[in-house]
Amino acid sequence: MIFNNTEHILNMTQLSKSIINDLNLVTERFVIHLPFIFFIFGLIGFIGNLFTYLHAALRSNTCCIYSLCGSIIDIINLSLNLFARYLSQKYATHISWYSSRVTCKLNIFLLAFLPHLSINFLLMATIDRFACTCKLTSPIHRLNQLKTVPWMIIITIISSCIASIYSAILYDLVDGSQCISTQPQLNSILYIILGGVMQPSLMLIFVLLTRRNVNHSKRRVGRVTATRGPHLQNQFILMIFSQVVVTAFLLLQWIIPGEKYSEENPDYF
Repeated sequence: MIFNNTEHILNMTQLSKSIINDLNLVTERFVIHLPFIFFIFGLIGFIGNLFTYLHAALRSNTCCIYSLCGSIIDIINLSLNLFARYLSQKYATHISWYSSRVTCKLNIFLLAFLPHLSINFLLMATIDRFACTCKLTSPIHRLNQLKTVPWMIIITIISSCIASIYSAILYDLVDGSQCISTQPQLNSILYIILGGVMQPSLMLIFVLLTRRNVNHSKRRVGRVTATRGPHLQNQFILMIFSQVVVTAFLLLQWIIPGEKYSEENPDYF
């Protein structure tokens, strides 16, 4: 009787191990394709945004121009980081980023710069909507002019470069094969502040300022205005506020685990 029970327990243990191994194998084979799946979804979204923002009725809208720029940066980021990682894991084809100090620093800089620039363009779209609600005599309202868009794009790119340059400074090639942060604590602090806190906070501030301007305009106009205009404005503000919340949530999802992992793996960014 004891022998039968022992044999039964051993069989159940082996069956459990077999099931676990099968699940692990399926998971590994599925997870390795996740970057490619995300890239395809991102590409589909980019094509949709391209057709939407280049429509004749929207192509001269300054907010749509900033959104289109952000979408272009997103697909570049997916191609260089996510899709390249999939090719490296699946087909062992990769760029030798760690062959020299220059390529090491360039890789780390792009990892920080492209996501930051994408969110910066979303921030610019938020600022643009805030400028729309300002008085026509306000200097801020000039941001809605098409002639200022190229300058604002240049300023946005420069600001993202400045906010991301720390990554190239704090990382260096070690032992000829690892791109490691020379000051992990300082890198973590700057990464959290510049990459995860500052942009959502600025977006939230401009959303609240936009809401304030809309309320002031309602009081100036009075109740003579049709109800459709304020309703659409409220919908837009709600949409922007949702973008801010989702952006902040997604950034924190990457930053918190990433910083914990980087403490154990200093070559991780």
